[in-house]
Amino acid sequence: MKQHEGLNILLAHHPELFGIYSQNGFDLTFAGHAHGGQFRIPFLGGLFAPDQGLFPEYSSGRYVKGNSTMIVSRGLGNSIFPIRINNPPEIISVNLKSCE
Repeated sequence: MKQHEGLNILLAHHPELFGIYSQNGFDLTFAGHAHGGQFRIPFLGGLFAPDQGLFPEYSSGRYVKGNSTMIVSRGLGNSIFPIRINNPPEIISVNLKSCE
């Protein structure tokens, strides 16, 4: 992948591919699809996420790998289950500021 000057941002659907995104030089990735793990267990995290299965690695929040950061939103909708438990819907707002 050709590297570009400045901040390389990716909007992705599959947070489980964070390793690939990081290897390809994306500085910041925004992802969803995990629905916050649908059901969240306090102190453990999400119980199930599409394409990640039980106890997903990337279900909600901020993750860092090398020089890459990924933000995973719990989103607004549901997955294969019509309800959420301990998992309120969310919309993330991000303000980017120049370091110069």
